[in-house]
Amino acid sequence: MGETIRCHACGAEMVRDVRPDEVVYKGRTAKIEQAGWYCRGCDEVVLEGADAAVADEAFICLRAEVDGVLIPQEVARIRRKLGLSQRQAGALLGGGPRSFQKYESGTDWVTRAMANLLRLLDGDPSRLEELIASTDQRRRRSRRFEDAVERTMAAHDEALSRLQK
Repeated sequence: MGETIRCHACGAEMVRDVRPDEVVYKGRTAKIEQAGWYCRGCDEVVLEGADAAVADEAFICLRAEVDGVLIPQEVARIRRKLGLSQRQAGALLGGGPRSFQKYESGTDWVTRAMANLLRLLDGDPSRLEELIASTDQRRRRSRRFEDAVERTMAAHDEALSRLQK
């Protein structure tokens, strides 16, 4: 007989086993084979890290299917296909400097809008150049605006200085 532990709920013996289970999201279910420690005396189940990862992965995939978003591996694949670092992708596509690290690790959900953008870029990576050009154009306009504000403030300060003399 294999290794056993004691159930923290009832004190009975727990055995290591793999049993059918399911994850549920918005009324949809996905069946999984769940490894864990199963109590022989009550319904208690103990999942270790790798055991829980099976259910977590199934939930992520089910949510992606139901909500029409991408799983973390797809986000990473598309980002790499586009030749972007995680930080570059966050800056160019949106979400901030750590957003893609979170999407790809599964600690944050990809929005439907981001999933749609990534799918479009996956289908036609050349469109990325349009986004880069658009971002560069916005930056140039922003710099020109900041320069104009700075010139206006300098002129204002100069006019105030002349009035005070």
